[in-house]
Amino acid sequence: MTFSSRAPERARAWVCALALASAPAWAQDPPAPAPAPPPASPVGAVEPEPGELIVYGDLEIARARADVVRDLKALGYKSGKRKDGYTVYRPESPWRPSVRVYDDGFIVLKRTPPRFMPPGDPNKKINYLWCVPPFTPMCLRIGGVVVSKRKLQPQKARVANALEPELRDWRAAVAAKAMAERVGETLPDQLDALWGEGVALDPQAPRVVAPADRRAAILELWRSRTCTPEGAQVREVVALFLAFEVQASPFPVTRAEARRAQSDHPCGARLDLPFPGDGPVP
Repeated sequence: MTFSSRAPERARAWVCALALASAPAWAQDPPAPAPAPPPASPVGAVEPEPGELIVYGDLEIARARADVVRDLKALGYKSGKRKDGYTVYRPESPWRPSVRVYDDGFIVLKRTPPRFMPPGDPNKKINYLWCVPPFTPMCLRIGGVVVSKRKLQPQKARVANALEPELRDWRAAVAAKAMAERVGETLPDQLDALWGEGVALDPQAPRVVAPADRRAAILELWRSRTCTPEGAQVREVVALFLAFEVQASPFPVTRAEARRAQSDHPCGARLDLPFPGDGPVP
C-alpha cells in the first residue's frame, strides 16, 4: 500500500522548523543590512574553488587535521605521502616509527622501512654519487629495521601521546559532521520513505504495508534512542515528523499509541503530538 507522501523538499520544512524553534529570539530576527564578514579560514584548511561550498563541519575537520600535521612536523616528520584512505608520514630519523594517518582521525604506528638516501644533504644532487656502485650500501638507511622492539615502543608511545589531544578533536569533528548529516539529511529521507512508501528503516527488512505498522516503526525509533544529546536530537526530529506529517495524514498516531511509546521511557522523554480534534497542526 502506498499513499500520498509529500516531496523530500517538504520533509526539510519540519527540520527547518526544529532549527527555528530551538533558536534564541534574537536569532529569529531579520538579518542586519550589513552582515559581518565571514571568519578567516583556519590554518591548514583548503580554500574552496569558485562555486564550491564547504560547510562548517568540513572546516572544523580540516582545522583539526591541520593541527595533527603541525604536531607531526614538530616531532620531526616529513610531509606526508597520500595513499588509499590514509597519509603516511616518515620520520627524519629512521629509528622512529612511521605514522599512518587515516581520514577518520585514527593513526597506526609502524616500524619505518629501509630508505634510500645519500649521505649528507639529500638536496644536493652531487651527494647521490655516493649511491653509485660499489658504494650503493652507503645510501641504504636501515635504522628502522634493526632497532629493537624494546627501543621502538617508547618512541611509538611518545608520538601517540603527543598527537592524542589533536586526534581527539579531529575525531569529534568527524563524528559531529556525520551526526549533522544524519539528523538533517539521512533521517528525514528515511522517515519520508517509511511513511510514504513503506520502506523499512532496516534495508534488510521487508516492506511495511499497513499504516499502523509504519506508525509503530516510527514510534519505536523515537522510543529506542539513547539518553545522550545525540539521541535527543534524533528524538526531536522524529517527533517533528510525527507532528507535521503523520498527524496531518488520514492515519494519525492515536492517543493510546503515544501513551505506550512514552510509558516508562528510560530517558523520561515526552511525546507531545496534536491529535484530531485538538485544532490545526502547529
